[in-house]
Parts: sequence; C-alpha cells; structure tokens
Amino acid sequence: MEILLLKNDKRFASNCYILMSDETFSVIDPSVSYSAALNAAPVIANLKPEYVILTHGHVDHCWEILSYIEKGMTVLVSEADARVLSDPYMNCANILRGDLDFYRGSYKALNDGDVIRVAETDFLVMQTPGHTAGSLSYLSDNEIFTGDTLFAGGVFGRYDLPTSSKESLFESLRKLFMLPEGLTVYSGHGPITKLGDTKAFFEE
Repeated sequence: MEILLLKNDKRFASNCYILMSDETFSVIDPSVSYSAALNAAPVIANLKPEYVILTHGHVDHCWEILSYIEKGMTVLVSEADARVLSDPYMNCANILRGDLDFYRGSYKALNDGDVIRVAETDFLVMQTPGHTAGSLSYLSDNEIFTGDTLFAGGVFGRYDLPTSSKESLFESLRKLFMLPEGLTVYSGHGPITKLGDTKAFFEE
C-alpha cells in the first residue's frame, strides 16, 4: 500500500490521504478534490476507485466528497457521523463556510471492531469519540489514521463543538496510547508522526 498525503488550501487546512494498491485506490477525509489528487498521483486514473473513508463528519474533512462520489466510490462512516455530515450546524459549516454541497446520499455504516480491506491492507475500525460522537480511527499493522482525535506534538482535538465530549475524547486518547508506540500516526491536520512521540508529551 502506498499512502499519499495531500493538504487543501481552504480554511483550517486539513489532511487528505490517498491509499493506493496496484489495482485500487481509496481516499480518507476528502478535503482535496479528485482532480487535484489525480494531478498529484496520475496513476489513480488507472486504478479502481473503492472507498471514501471518513474519520468524522466535519466539513473541513469532506470539502470535496462529491468529486469522489462521482467516481462511484462507497462512503464509509459511522452511523452517528453520517448524521453530522449532512447537518450544517453539527458539521460546523455554519462557522466555516456557507456555500458547501452537503452529502446526503448513501453510505455504509461502520462499527467498532469492523475490519475493512483498503488498498490490499486490512484496517481495524476503532471508535474514538470525543471530537465528534462518531469519530473513528483506522488501524493497520503499521499505521493509524486518527482524524481529529490525536495530532503530532501531543495535540488533541477540540471538544467544544456539537456532539463533542471532553470525557469521551480523553478516554479515546487513553485507548490509542495502549497501541504499539511504533505506529505511524496520520492525523486530520498537521504532520505525520509516531504514536510514541506524541504519547511522550502526555507522560512528561
């Protein structure tokens, strides 16, 4: 599996990840358009589009979701954040931008403990609520995608937004810090890091 990090140029610039195998590609948190992804990785034109995978439903993580839906990709999201995704109050569109297309189409709901195969790699779906009620992280043998639950440098997500919870967020962090410290952390904003490096900030 190859992982390509793309950053959008909109407010609260968020990370978008393209996951590629020799045959397929998927996107995690589509804040960058398909055409921009194609420019960065022309090979995806020859790959089968599979999934739009959401860590949570805030609009800064799905600015460009429709450009991937047009390719026939299946949306994967928690049931709780499928409702967040289409609501301009809960998904924070009302404080970011008011001219967005919201996704109200079909999706496949993911639950804690599900395993999804993406770019020929198995990912364990982990409920990591707190930033939103339905935030998910995606864990493979070598990496974890944490959305806005955990960032590099010991930074964690906001818990003052609709459906967020400080208590749930800190419980999710404790859950993440029980994982192997060598995992590469791909978060919703900022640089890529190692779990042990960001965990160390909490142990000082």
